Amino acid sequence: MIPDVGLNCQRRPKTVGVAFEKVEHDNVAVLKVSGNLDTSTAKQLKKALADMIQEERYNIVVDLQKVAQINYMGVGTLLERLRQVRKFDGDLRLAGLNKLTRKCLSMVGASKVFAVFVNEDEAVASFAPTQEDARAVAVHAQ
Repeated sequence: MIPDVGLNCQRRPKTVGVAFEKVEHDNVAVLKVSGNLDTSTAKQLKKALADMIQEERYNIVVDLQKVAQINYMGVGTLLERLRQVRKFDGDLRLAGLNKLTRKCLSMVGASKVFAVFVNEDEAVASFAPTQEDARAVAVHAQ
């Protein structure tokens, strides 16, 4: 049986809260999210990401591997924080999307805005400077 997926990209009816775990890597902060990102939990996501930005963590991975569902409020919050970190030359990248969260991001066009990775490790590694970046820094330093 195909799950009932509404316009808000949620299976119905399920009410589950949300939990966050913050993990630090060298120059990357990871926010692991568990539960649902919806109207009732978007404020919590907004605050968790705002706290990271306030701590001057501008390279952020949001690991959605344990997110059961997401709606427009969850996506909107991610987009808002993406714009904010980019003002500081940072980025917010997504990892671990399931079929439903991937579909929701695609439906609202957000999959074209975010860099999306299979897992947290790949997303964190994507922030590593390339050899070209290192050469540019070396030339600039001379």
